[in-house]
Amino acid sequence: GQVSIIRYPDHMVDCTKYDASKKGQGQGCKLKTTGGQKTFTLPVKTLPTIIKELGHEGRTIDVMKVDVEGSEFAFLENMFDGTGGCPDFIEQLAIEWHHMPWDARYGEGSSPSINAIVTLLHTCGLKMFWQHSPGGWRSPEKIYVDLDMKDVRYNLASFHRER
Repeated sequence: GQVSIIRYPDHMVDCTKYDASKKGQGQGCKLKTTGGQKTFTLPVKTLPTIIKELGHEGRTIDVMKVDVEGSEFAFLENMFDGTGGCPDFIEQLAIEWHHMPWDARYGEGSSPSINAIVTLLHTCGLKMFWQHSPGGWRSPEKIYVDLDMKDVRYNLASFHRER
């Protein structure tokens, strides 16, 4: 399978030597090549495939940890689609989120895709009982900081089934 994590810019403007006191637009700024998008081929498995390969059909998953480096939404979306709806066989779910888009109406750390998944999990009886921080934290990677990409964020959350 293929996993798309983020669209990486081919170029960025470097204005580290910009001097506002000098006349002329862009004086001291340079267009730098970032190296662009990189493509990797990775073996990807869905939850239904993993369950089948391990012979766990019809069994309860007491604790499932999801840490798939930016593909959480796609993995969980497939979990809902591939298991017939609500995953009633999962008792507790721990997730490391890597979220890129954010909703300006709710500020940094808000992600429409994560909001949708959390709502689905809640509807299915998996309630959030722990979260690292309400808005997550910005990626410390230099390229994202340099580009002021506030929407590249991380967070941790845990859900459990209330019985």
